[in-house]
Amino acid sequence: MGALRDEHHNGWLMPSGNYPAAAYDDAWDTEDTLPSVPAPAAKIVSLKPTGFEAARTVGEHLRTGTPVVMDLSEMEDPEAKRMIDFASGLVFGTRGGIERIARRVFLLTPPDVEVTVIDRPLDSSGFYNQS
Repeated sequence: MGALRDEHHNGWLMPSGNYPAAAYDDAWDTEDTLPSVPAPAAKIVSLKPTGFEAARTVGEHLRTGTPVVMDLSEMEDPEAKRMIDFASGLVFGTRGGIERIARRVFLLTPPDVEVTVIDRPLDSSGFYNQS
């Protein structure tokens, strides 16, 4: 077995195998003590339509209970507005939800999916605020 370099003292350490194991007073959480978490959705469909003809595909997925990420960045403004109007009616009719997750990107969800929106950076670097 080779020697390990100790960067703090510029010397060499030889592994002895006699290292103390960490001991904790708290027991590990078990299946019985963990909070119950609902099963995740089977899938999420991501679509990047180029025209309004994709509206049917969006509607079919959402009606079957599949969340849809709809990226409208490739669509012209009038067609994109038409798609948003369609999606708004679709989520209203299915009692679902719609969230803007980025510029021209929307998440359409069926009624049994809960979305948590965090609208401020989680740290001071602004990493999560990438709009």
